[in-house]
Amino acid sequence: MQNRVNKGLSNLLVAETLEIQEIHNEFLREAGFDLTDLRSQIQLTYWSEQHFITQSLIELLPFGEILSDIHFYSYVDYSLDELISKANQTLLYWRFSGITQYDGTPVTQLSLFYDETFLWHYSAPSYQEEIRLQIQSGHRVRFLSRFLLSQTEIEVEFNEIRLQTNLNDDFQFVYTDSNTYQYKFANLRWQPVRTVLLFPLINLPTFLLPITVPNTLRRETEYQAYLSQVQC
Repeated sequence: MQNRVNKGLSNLLVAETLEIQEIHNEFLREAGFDLTDLRSQIQLTYWSEQHFITQSLIELLPFGEILSDIHFYSYVDYSLDELISKANQTLLYWRFSGITQYDGTPVTQLSLFYDETFLWHYSAPSYQEEIRLQIQSGHRVRFLSRFLLSQTEIEVEFNEIRLQTNLNDDFQFVYTDSNTYQYKFANLRWQPVRTVLLFPLINLPTFLLPITVPNTLRRETEYQAYLSQVQC
């Protein structure tokens, strides 16, 4: 008799749990969270205990793209404020989805970085002549290097491509730090936290070297497909 009661209670709890889960899933669907899996995004790498963010946020992060002066300042002037709204959608998704870290606590932070193989062995080579002419004309060329989202702030960091003369008296790409912008949810405004104005643009004394050997992990087709998408 007691076993039948316990089994009945167990079945009731399972049914209630499934009903609650279905209500929860229905809420997420109706909330319109259009999600993307970070593991499928070959233009970036990430550090996080979870793999999903909103598609609208990814679309505002130009990882792997080469940013001319005009493109860069247009992004800073017109896209940073929109980025706040899209980041808030991801924070809302984390809160209502119940996604947790490895220790069971709620997800609180996400860091995205550019994928070195895509940038240096697909994107930059496809614009090599254009980049060289821009820099030789005194214009700065940047790329998005890092994006941080937490419960307290958003941070967007850019690096800058420079030219260095190599042993064959030809140019090669190198890079340096550039601009970083930070948005604190407590004070509701963007502000630059670092602006690097290192000159000259060619043969500067301190720089970083791109990777020389690509690591495609047998995803060459995916890299090429995304490059075609970026170039459209």
